[in-house]
Amino acid sequence: MLILRVLGDFSASFNGRRLDLPKRKTRALIAYLALSDNAHDTRERLVGLLWSESDEERARASLRQAVHDIKSACDAVGFDGFRPGKLTLSLERGRYQCDVDEIIAAIVRQDVPERLLSTQRLPDALLEGLDDLDPAFQIWVQTRRQLLHDRLTLGLEALLPPEGSGIDSSAVATALLNLDPTHEPACRHLIRARAARGDIGAAMKAYKTLWDVLEADFDIEPSKETQDLIVEIKQQADWSATRPSRPAALQSQPVWAKGVLISVCPFDAGGVPTDKRYVVDGFQHELIACLMRFREWSVRPLAPDQKPVPASWFAPPEYVVEGTTYESGGEIRLIITFRDAATSICVWSERFKLSLATWLEMQQQIVRKIATALNVHLSAERLRRIGVEGSIASDIHDRWLRGQAMVHRLASEDWRAALAVFEELVRDAPDYGPALTSLVQMNNTEHIARPGVFLDRARLADVLVLARRAAHLDPLDSRAQLNLAWTHQLARRADESTLHASLAIDLNGSDPWTLMSAGLIFAYCGKYAEARDFAAASVDITPLATPQQMTYLSVIKFLVGDYEACIELAANGLDASPGFRMWVTAALARLGRSREAAAELDKTYVRIRSDWHGKHNPTPENMARWMLHLYPIAVAEDWEHLRAGLGGAGAPVEKAAFGVW
Repeated sequence: MLILRVLGDFSASFNGRRLDLPKRKTRALIAYLALSDNAHDTRERLVGLLWSESDEERARASLRQAVHDIKSACDAVGFDGFRPGKLTLSLERGRYQCDVDEIIAAIVRQDVPERLLSTQRLPDALLEGLDDLDPAFQIWVQTRRQLLHDRLTLGLEALLPPEGSGIDSSAVATALLNLDPTHEPACRHLIRARAARGDIGAAMKAYKTLWDVLEADFDIEPSKETQDLIVEIKQQADWSATRPSRPAALQSQPVWAKGVLISVCPFDAGGVPTDKRYVVDGFQHELIACLMRFREWSVRPLAPDQKPVPASWFAPPEYVVEGTTYESGGEIRLIITFRDAATSICVWSERFKLSLATWLEMQQQIVRKIATALNVHLSAERLRRIGVEGSIASDIHDRWLRGQAMVHRLASEDWRAALAVFEELVRDAPDYGPALTSLVQMNNTEHIARPGVFLDRARLADVLVLARRAAHLDPLDSRAQLNLAWTHQLARRADESTLHASLAIDLNGSDPWTLMSAGLIFAYCGKYAEARDFAAASVDITPLATPQQMTYLSVIKFLVGDYEACIELAANGLDASPGFRMWVTAALARLGRSREAAAELDKTYVRIRSDWHGKHNPTPENMARWMLHLYPIAVAEDWEHLRAGLGGAGAPVEKAAFGVW
């Protein structure tokens, strides 16, 4: 077996003989293969990961040299499990052992590995010293560290006995606290276990350590449940009993274990002056984004005319977040209500003063209260990552909200003004992630939202730099990863796009929009099985899917050859851009329904002409050329199906060619 150590200093050995890999990128390459789900990947993706800043010819030459060095090192010790192919590189499964896999396997066996007991924040040591090789590789490493942290935490939490059971699992609790020093259930377990042994001093020391971390890093105190436990111990009460803090029906297991859907309604801003409503709308959108970062529930925004779906035996439990705002004394007041969708029983309701200064604190309070209502533990460290950094000036955030308000109106006439807002913000605050993300999104979609505008390939290289920077600033934000995936897709870099789309799903697999958007990327790349799976999961999470989800699903159905479903989904109305109508037009023609296809094409022409932003007149030829260049289809045959469908509807597509704008 090839023995690989990737936690801490990298090492590789075979039969007691060390692999001689002096170059850091050769170590990173073999470690990447070992940590990949299938132990193999394409040369194209590896070039993008480890030589993203080099030109293509030089990057490929560097990869060839790295492969040669690895092959030579393996041959020198007699290991033949490294398989360099013409298009892919791989490690043979069953021929290597990796310390990460060993630790995970131990937890599955219900053992606590020694390294988790002796090392704090062990996942941060993953590929230590190799994470700065390339900006793209650094983003991947940081994401993998968080995914490893989450996987270890979930595995250990499953081994932690229920509170008050009297079972001593101090090793599990210690390992959890080494991973996350703010993990209060683990700390309470240690406190109980030490008090049970009569070591009250050790119990109080564990509590003080928790208090100090929370106070120093987050300026908060331990939860009331933890503080009450200390009071009980001090009073020499029955420390092993758990104070019931919620109905007994919720004590057996967390509600989210069964699957929970949180629907966020549009906030009522009728009591707020028009010129301040962007703050209310912005807070609602950002609250949704914050909630979507947690795997414990699924989140969907409700349109103004949408209602929660009727409860059924097959539907997940659903809760509704509602907000009402009004102005009082020049300040915006917000009332948040969290209720059960089936019974309309209010779980909790609270008033807040909505201001940019308290933005992050309010987000954290609301998310924590929702988690408490659903019996979900969210550590302070996890909550820290959900909002805008407090170091950002209020005026920067205010300008970003104004730009977002223009984008959310989906009016093409606002596009240039919003773009100018974000470009100015990026100049003034280059480390402000939300502004970078918004600017990337706008550049990625301008050619779709503004009929007649074509994607600028030269500018796309600059957008890719911005997208990488946004992901580097917050690699754990699934939105940043998804943005980066789409930028790669537009740049016709399918291997990199599917990599970051997969990372977005790994980070936030409970977000229906992440699943559907990533599904469309996989469909564009010809990975139809994955596209179907992600799209189906997205719809399963949200019984009442949004129009944008249905739009993307309609496109996926066309690409997988299900033209009937494409047409059926389009009947409910597609996205604001008329460019999406071409899919149903082509689907009708592919099914031989030429008359309907021609009528649909005529309606699409009318919409395009009414909002044309192109340099040339909106002739049928120019409109058809614009439609056929809109979407980054990576498979020539799929593009030909689309072109043939539009041609069958009567569009002049004879001169169009795949990949030529």
